[in-house]
Amino acid sequence: MKKYIRIVCLGLLMLGWIGVEQAIAQTAEDKPYKAQLALVENRLRQGNVSGAIETLDEIIREYPNAAEAHYAKALMFGQLRNYELAIASAILAVESEPSNLLYANYLLELYKGSNNLPAALGLLDESIAKHSDNIVLYREKIMMLHANKQSDEALRAYELTKEKFGVSDTLDVIKAEILLDLEQLPEAEQLLTPWVAKQSPVRQVYSSLGYIYTQQKNIKKATQILEKGLQVSKDPLLHFDLADAYTASKKDKQAFDALLKAFESHEVNYGDKHRVMFTILGGKSNITLDQMQELANMMVLRHPRIADSHVAKGDVLWRRGNLQEARSLFLTAVGINPNHVDAWRMLMNVELGLNEVDAAIQHGQEALSVNPNNAMLLYFTGLSYMVKDDTDNSRKMLEAALDNSGEENAFLQSLIYAGLGDLYHKLSMSDVSDVAYEEAIKLDSTNATAMNNYAYYLAERNEKLDVAEKYSRLSNELDPNSGTFQDTYAWILFKKGDYSEALKWIQKALAGSEPSAVLYDHYGDILYKNNQSKEAVRQWEKALALKEGSDLDVEKLKEKITKKSYVE
Repeated sequence: MKKYIRIVCLGLLMLGWIGVEQAIAQTAEDKPYKAQLALVENRLRQGNVSGAIETLDEIIREYPNAAEAHYAKALMFGQLRNYELAIASAILAVESEPSNLLYANYLLELYKGSNNLPAALGLLDESIAKHSDNIVLYREKIMMLHANKQSDEALRAYELTKEKFGVSDTLDVIKAEILLDLEQLPEAEQLLTPWVAKQSPVRQVYSSLGYIYTQQKNIKKATQILEKGLQVSKDPLLHFDLADAYTASKKDKQAFDALLKAFESHEVNYGDKHRVMFTILGGKSNITLDQMQELANMMVLRHPRIADSHVAKGDVLWRRGNLQEARSLFLTAVGINPNHVDAWRMLMNVELGLNEVDAAIQHGQEALSVNPNNAMLLYFTGLSYMVKDDTDNSRKMLEAALDNSGEENAFLQSLIYAGLGDLYHKLSMSDVSDVAYEEAIKLDSTNATAMNNYAYYLAERNEKLDVAEKYSRLSNELDPNSGTFQDTYAWILFKKGDYSEALKWIQKALAGSEPSAVLYDHYGDILYKNNQSKEAVRQWEKALALKEGSDLDVEKLKEKITKKSYVE
């Protein structure tokens, strides 16, 4: 049940502009504004979303009851994830043409997507009153009641629906899903098993039984029932269930082979593939990078006109270190859908990794022209300006990102505050910088970079060293393999006079980091305080050789080498 609703909502978000164009075209029919709807399609193909909405508004001003125009606006705002405006337009479409189930169904999906289940149930009751012979509406109501934590009512609605329309495999599948969510696995198995003997063509009969047997650790029976389901239903989505069963038995090769078959299939829709790919990219599988690449390649091959296909492939290439190829994929994605904020973000991130700062800034400005006031894009554009040492524009962008982050999650807000902490430090605004770092850490207790930077700058100022040690220690617990974090902790221990412990940490940092002037300089200082002056001088000399592009005080470094002594 929960799985069904999640997939439906994902399908809504994954519709893409091509899907919107097709949906608009299908509603045009023989209306006086047919030509204007065609113009909307053309503008969407060109990425001119605001122009498309403007044309729809013109239609609505002339024809207030133009249901197709309201529906088109609902589709577009739904794609932009603006549920408030999408729902308002969908309601107008339903009011303009109450008998059209297409509009009611989309409004239902929007209610579900925005998690407004009471409104969804109210809409279903209205639709059932108008279409009392439509069993699909009754089935939907059962599922919605369960999703709204009204499982007992859902089971009663199941019995009433069965009395009205008779027994069916589809209806029993819905009850089985409720039973599974209620952890009544034997009851669900008993309900579905007879449908296997009857060779039901409904995929969920076999997928639910496969899940039950997998939970019972009976992998052999799970794979047998799923293979039978593939033969009877011919539904390739069952390959995903097979992959789950094989994964549960640690048969990784068979699991990947099953996944690949689903990705290769033209019959498996993009939304289902994206759901699985998103899970894989999130690190929740044993899939290797090579296997990720194969799946991502197949997504682009099968769904070349969907931006997220290219984003997924670009993400994998990025992880493999192929930044230029990843950049090309992200460029393709934003070309298909200029409103794809994540694609812009990843494009800018890759360009910063390639040290193409001007390109990142240019793309940030381009992204913001299409997605104005987007906090994520403002943040990355501000970050790009900071890398370029354009502190004026960086401050303008980062503060604007903060101003527009009220509706964003705590993770992004923490990133913005941490970026402002870095910037204010750069501007020698220490007090404001400290407040920004504290806020970043308060919002996200796992923001290790904010902890590290705050701790390092406190140590550089010889202020609140106990606070610095606390945050630096936490950052190393969160990321125990970061040489940068280890160097910070060593430097704080040095500042506190714990030279022997500082030596252990700086050596650990050197073992896991790229050599840098700052790292060698710190190593030299720590060695000197551990009575290893000759070795200290050698490290200072290494630091001097790498001075280009560093923030080191070169004159002070030269003085240490000349005097063969630590200089405060």
